[in-house]
Amino acid sequence: MNLEQQVQALIDGAPDVESRMSVRAIAPILQQLAATLPQTTYYICQSPQGESVITTLRHHRQPNLEIKVIYAFIKTEDISRFDNGSLATQLAVEVPVIQLLFYLLAIPEIDRIVFLNNSQNLDIGKEISRQSLEDSIAQKLQKEAPKTHLPPDVCWVK
Repeated sequence: MNLEQQVQALIDGAPDVESRMSVRAIAPILQQLAATLPQTTYYICQSPQGESVITTLRHHRQPNLEIKVIYAFIKTEDISRFDNGSLATQLAVEVPVIQLLFYLLAIPEIDRIVFLNNSQNLDIGKEISRQSLEDSIAQKLQKEAPKTHLPPDVCWVK
């Protein structure tokens, strides 16, 4: 599926009209961000219950600082080689990149997704944070918001 088809599938899968309108509004940002990645689908790890495996990272100097990450791989074989095989016992599931980016917004437990695009070096990835995605969406929606200028003498009646 190409990115446009993925966006349409996300819109079509929304549970109601309001959700479809919301997804349609943010779709250009998701598509623009996805276009910066080399793959249209990635593999993520899921538990046997079907939940995405979220890895909690802690800074050794600041143990109170936690970041919750989903790793996205270009090949299933990369999962067994990553982090000394710590994720190898999990189920690998192929997920469209647009859906992964939407997860970042929809699942509050996720702070970042790290896309591991180079099978030769799994220590380097492209990280996309929830905050940067939310900021991009806010900027886009702010630019598109209708600017209503009412004359100063307008009275509001209740």
